[in-house]
Amino acid sequence: MAQSIRVAVVGASGYGGAEIVRLLANHPQARITTVTSGRSAGKPLRGECPWLATDLVLSEYAPDRLDADFVFLCQESGFAMERAAEILPHARVIDLSADFRLRDYDAYHAYYGREHARPALPSEPVYGLPELAGHEEIERAHLVANPGCYPTTALLSLMPLVRGDLVTGTPVIDAKSGVSGAGRSRKETEYLFTELNGGFKAYAVNGHRHTPEIEQLVGRPIRFTPHLIPATRGIHSTTHVPIKPGLDKARLREHFAEFYRFASFVQVVDAPPSTKQVQGSNRCDLYIDYDDRTGYAVVIGVLDNLVKGAAGQAVQNMNIMAGLPEETGLPVHGVWP
Repeated sequence: MAQSIRVAVVGASGYGGAEIVRLLANHPQARITTVTSGRSAGKPLRGECPWLATDLVLSEYAPDRLDADFVFLCQESGFAMERAAEILPHARVIDLSADFRLRDYDAYHAYYGREHARPALPSEPVYGLPELAGHEEIERAHLVANPGCYPTTALLSLMPLVRGDLVTGTPVIDAKSGVSGAGRSRKETEYLFTELNGGFKAYAVNGHRHTPEIEQLVGRPIRFTPHLIPATRGIHSTTHVPIKPGLDKARLREHFAEFYRFASFVQVVDAPPSTKQVQGSNRCDLYIDYDDRTGYAVVIGVLDNLVKGAAGQAVQNMNIMAGLPEETGLPVHGVWP
């Protein structure tokens, strides 16, 4: 087991990268050696992210100067596919973009609007959703594709039913996200507080780019509709799933509790959860109900999109890759009020 893990964060001044820095400040075995920014090289990180009490100074990205055992890539899609191969001879990589989440490159082109670079890699990327992927596969990985925030909530809600062979039709996922999910560099007026406050809308009603990521694990088509809500953090996902007859709410809840009995960061709760109760934590809370009139299971999942939906899950993957307990340095409790 590594006694001191050297970490580089590429894109440290964005929401995801800065959240990794915040979380690793309390990690007993990780030491951040390098933080980079394409826009703010040479500036103190605390000047760009004043909520971080750190003396780290941002630098230009240079693969030969990362000085790290693990590199977190926190850039827009397109960066990792061009850069991962030059980092992998020297360090293991956890990519927070979508570049390596999809096995089907044609689907990547269709949903992301660009051809995939298809770099030569020492091994296949591993999809890093620890509760579903298997720790052994993640532990051996050189490159981990960190899941998206919507897919994390949707897949944790769906997969106990899928792997139990209980699904009989098309799952319908009605999901909402806080605006931080769009990233820190967005300039469009629709992301301004004055445009968002008091409103609530769906977007990308057909063809949202997270659809193939969810379908890749589920193994069947899903009906996914995302919404933007006037909140900073949080994912709230209500998934309606037609299932086989003969089940009820109590049996479904027992099935979920058994499925996640060893999952430190998934909690099966007794009442419909709020995004606020998981804010700041690496937890996903799930509530399960059953509508016997229509034969649908209803699963409500909530998480913090910047922690379990991004940076926290990335640190969870790093812990597993480094042979550490996956909980190391990660908050299981939310921040309240």
